[in-house]
Order: sequence, then structure tokens, then C-alpha cells
Amino acid sequence: MKFSELIRDGKLVSVLEQNGFTDASPVQEQAFPYLDKNQSALIKAPTGSGKTLAYIVPLLLHLDVENKHTQALIVLPTSILVKQVEATLNLFKNTYKAFSEEALTNENKAKKTDAQILIATPDVFLSAYPNLNLKYASRLVIDEGDMILFGGFEEQLNEILSLNLSWSKVLFSASVDEHLNRLVRRYIGAERTIDLSSGKINTEYIHHYLVDIRHAEKPVALVRFLNAKKPYKTIVFVSKKEDIPPLDEALKKASIPHAVIYGELPKREQKRAYRLFEEGEVHLLLASDIAARGVDIKDVSDVISVDLPYDILYYFHRAGRAGRFYKEGNSYVFYNNDDTKKARELMNRGVKFTFLSLKGDTVKEERTLSSIDKMPKKNNEVLEKLIKQKLRPLRSNEVRPNYKKKRRKMIAFVKSRHKDDVIRRNIDRRNQEEGTHYSFVRKSNPYTLNKKKNRSK
Repeated sequence: MKFSELIRDGKLVSVLEQNGFTDASPVQEQAFPYLDKNQSALIKAPTGSGKTLAYIVPLLLHLDVENKHTQALIVLPTSILVKQVEATLNLFKNTYKAFSEEALTNENKAKKTDAQILIATPDVFLSAYPNLNLKYASRLVIDEGDMILFGGFEEQLNEILSLNLSWSKVLFSASVDEHLNRLVRRYIGAERTIDLSSGKINTEYIHHYLVDIRHAEKPVALVRFLNAKKPYKTIVFVSKKEDIPPLDEALKKASIPHAVIYGELPKREQKRAYRLFEEGEVHLLLASDIAARGVDIKDVSDVISVDLPYDILYYFHRAGRAGRFYKEGNSYVFYNNDDTKKARELMNRGVKFTFLSLKGDTVKEERTLSSIDKMPKKNNEVLEKLIKQKLRPLRSNEVRPNYKKKRRKMIAFVKSRHKDDVIRRNIDRRNQEEGTHYSFVRKSNPYTLNKKKNRSK
């Protein structure tokens, strides 16, 4: 449906079209009738589905510009998202209505303000609350509700919703777990629940990939992967802040332009990194989960998780940074085949992965996720046959001294030699596939790999 069919206000439709918004997304189309009537609602929709306009359009339609007091509050999980919603509102400021809006920050939270639309994170709003005149306010919008909880704001969200505010309350979320269900039941009193997720947190435009990095170091694997795939505009997510410096250094060494953003970085540096990435001066952003929770850029094509987050559900919010606004996007997850627990959990939650393997400087498609679809372990018939052959000369009808000890030693010897043969074959296969020149040297124990110099190029 086009906005011109959904909205009767021709001026607003014209401003929407001027900014490239012609067709309403499903969440905008279905949410509008309820938000237009200022009804409370719980709206569940995948990330990147156009939720911001879904609440901004009805809010602006009913904003009374003659009333100079605060009429609506928008609560978001991060200051970056606060700024992004403020930027969206500025598209309509004066071009549609001469309204006032203010993004509350730690710097201005003590200042008295009567801006008609307030935007804030939960903690900043609660700090500013004593200085606000909310007598004329009638709308509370909570966007990215699940991200607010993931960000540790459950207590503040409870406090906001428990304030004696006789407003309509609208909560948008990509997922609704038991925490949110409890809040909704207790406080929101939603007249309507709109679920456009089809059981998914991400849109169908995101393609998910698991990449076996074959025990390569993460910085090495990242550089190899970027050189092989050459993604357009990419966010690289890191769960552990101690992984950022080596990844940053590897990218610099490989002369790959990038920006870095993480929680301990000064706010000014965070804003600069975000601006460089948003404006296309660099096409790669290396980011921690904490700092990048609110990155919302239309043309992000790829997301790479060098590891999976502690809270597995947060993976969907990482993946949701790509494939936004109904564009195709890719989400890649690095893993090693001896650590697939979280990958299995995502698969159990319905994520359909394509399996890839990083082999040298190439990325190849695999049939299955390593170690998930392995056949049940069978007896090694070759090894058993070898053991029988070697034990045969030791057998006798007579009792021989130290027979059991000799038997144990012979079995251990045969197993050791058999293991050598298996390792040698695997090394030969790896050399052939990756063009490397590894050799096998057996010391007493353990076994070691020696890498020879490339003899021919």
C-alpha cells in the first residue's frame, strides 16, 4: 500500500515522497490504524522493517503545534538511536509542521524543557523527569523493547511504565520474551498485539552463513575472509573487548580502511567513527556489541560476527544491521568445528545457515556444519586388524612372563603408528587444498607440525 492511500494529509504524503518514502511497509500499514487512534499496542516486527516511521507518521499527524508543551515521549536503548530518530524527525520539521523536539542527553537532562516531542534513553529520561512538564503528553513510544532489556535497562523500563501516566503506550520489539510479556501484561494494557514476525526476528532478506575458520587466529581469518569476499559495507562484531586491538592492528597491517567503536571509547571518538562509516569515508566498522547496538544505516550489506554474543538472542540484532529496508543482506559467523554449541542453538531456533569454510585465501561452500552431522563413531576396522596381526606372535598356550605388559605396549605402538598415518594423510590433503607445505615430524610424544618455506611459486 502507498502512503497516499494510507494517509489523507496530502502535505505529509508529499514530504514523505520527497524523502524517498512512497510505499508503506507491512508494519507501517498494519500499525497505522491503531496508532492513528492513539491506542496502546504491542507491535512485534523484524529488525529493519520500518518501525520508526510506523510511529513517527501518526505522531506527527496528531501533533498540536499550537500547544507548546510536551505531547509525546520516545524511549530508545542507545544515544545513537536517539540521534537517529531525531534526524528522522528533522526531515519533517518545518517542511511538514513547525514543531519542537529535543533529544535528552546526560548534558542537558537537568535543563527544563517543553519540547513537543522528547527522545531519550531510559536512564536519561528518569534523571530528567523531575524537570519535565508532562501535563499535556498523551503518547509513550518504546522502540526496540528487547534491545532495552538486553542493554540492562529492565529496572528503568519498569520504572517508566509504572509512572502514573495516563498515556497510550506503544511498544515495538523484534522479539518478545518472558520479560517483555510480563511488562506488557502489567503495564501497557495493549488493545492490540500486532505480530509481523512470522516467528522470525530478522527479515527474510538476510542470508545467514556459518564460516569454519579452521582454527586460524581471528585477525588472520578476518583479513583472509575480507580479501576473499570483498563485502561492500560491513560491520564486524566482537563480543570480547580484548579482541578489538589485535583485529584493529591486523586490519591496519593489511591496509584495510576502517573505523573502530566500543564502549570505553570517548563519546566524541564514537561519534566520529560512526560518522566516517555512515558517510562512506570507510566501508568497514569494527564494533563491540555495547557500542554498536544502535547502528542503523540503510546501506550496510554485510555483518561479520568473529564470535557469537554471550546472549545468543542478540545475534539476531547483529544480523539485523544488514538487510534493512527490504534490501538483501548477509550475516557471517566465524566458528571452529570443535565449538559449535551456540551455532546449534541458533539452528534450533530456526536459523537456516549456509555452511562455508575458509581454506587459505578462499571461501568454499560445505555440505554441513562440521561436527553436527557426523555419523555415529564406528569401530576402526583397519586399526583392529593391525592390532590382531601384531598380537598374533605374542600368543601362546604357555604362560609367558610380562605377557599383559607386552600386549599393552604393542597395542599402544600400533595405535601410535596408525595415528601417524592418519595425520600424514590429513596434512597431505590440507597441503593439496590450501597450497601449503606442511610436514609431519614425529617426536616421542606429542606430534608436531613444522611449516616449510614455500619451495615453488
